[in-house]
Amino acid sequence: MMAQDSPGSHGAVLAGSVIAGLLFCGIFTTIGLFAPSLVLPQIAAEFAGVPHAELLTELVGTLASFSFALSAPVAGMLIARHGCRAIILPSLILFTIAGALPALLHDLWAILAMRVVLGIALAGIFTGALAGLGALRQDVRVRMFGWFSVIGGGCAILLFPAVGALGHIDWRLAFTVYLLAAPAVALIALLPAALGRVDRGRAEADRATGAQALIGPAMTVLLVLAGFTGMSMLMGPIYAPLYLTQIGVTDTRFLAIPVTLGAVAAVLVTMGYGKLHRLLGIRGVFMFALAMAGTALLLGGITTVVPLFTLAIVVQSAMTSLLAPNITAAAMAWSAPEKGAAAIGLANGVMFGSQLLLPFVAAPIRASAGLNGMFMAFGGAILVLALLVLVTGATQGRRSALA
Repeated sequence: MMAQDSPGSHGAVLAGSVIAGLLFCGIFTTIGLFAPSLVLPQIAAEFAGVPHAELLTELVGTLASFSFALSAPVAGMLIARHGCRAIILPSLILFTIAGALPALLHDLWAILAMRVVLGIALAGIFTGALAGLGALRQDVRVRMFGWFSVIGGGCAILLFPAVGALGHIDWRLAFTVYLLAAPAVALIALLPAALGRVDRGRAEADRATGAQALIGPAMTVLLVLAGFTGMSMLMGPIYAPLYLTQIGVTDTRFLAIPVTLGAVAAVLVTMGYGKLHRLLGIRGVFMFALAMAGTALLLGGITTVVPLFTLAIVVQSAMTSLLAPNITAAAMAWSAPEKGAAAIGLANGVMFGSQLLLPFVAAPIRASAGLNGMFMAFGGAILVLALLVLVTGATQGRRSALA
């Protein structure tokens, strides 16, 4: 059974500077998880004498995602108990230290330890910011979820050239981008202490009236959607260049075009998420974005025409960008009020954690059906998810009418 979209409109009223601080936290996912990726070859060369240096260097790029995925649900529970400010502030300080410290370290294992700590800190920042925005009125909340994703996507367009320029000078300088977290401390300090904290009396009342548990039918469907969304985020950046190379495109300048256009399209489309949500609702956005993304991936797997493949990747990237804020909105709407922060943490933890599984999921498909078969397999699976959302929504509607 799929839960109904939350109809409530009551929520906190926050000053513009406070909302700006929460939105500013949207840049830290991009910085935290992806900033070192451009300098991994230099790190591998620096520590070439360390046993298993190649594997350990790859872990520099992935360990933060792993610890983030594990920590996000815990961060959500802590936010419900202590409030957003109490979790985001120390997380920002920890993020700044653990993120920038590798610039001074000369031990690869110590750098890996800092990446683990950074993922934990990022979980507190990311989940706390979304929980804070989730405490706003529903109409404002949904619009801010969209802008949170816009800011993160816009940061990606600016970040990678900056990191590349710094890394060209010295790979250690690439880690100085984590110092951007320091100015956010002043903005987050303005948050009301009670923001995001669950009122124990309200929680008991919700339980007494039969509010749903955190992991129920609706959340189970949402977690499946989150997992596929997380893996879909990497289809363009990782596999589009490989597929283009396979069909004869070898110039790296051309290989970057689909991903670059996809990133721009993602930012532009996400700007309209609030309006689309008002028109279609949570389930409607899911069905629209899943249907378009699945169809685009099927097209990408079928065609060998470069402009058509590029269009498919751009559409898929844009639609995937709509799914991310919609997952957060659904986590709030499809869970009991006292479990909203925990639901946000769990859903986003699964979304980013699933990215670690993509190579293991993709490898057997590639081995048996090739890269084009992998695009088609993911496209078909996403279309099945769109049907699942449609069927579960219709079932819920009939049960509500009977009630």
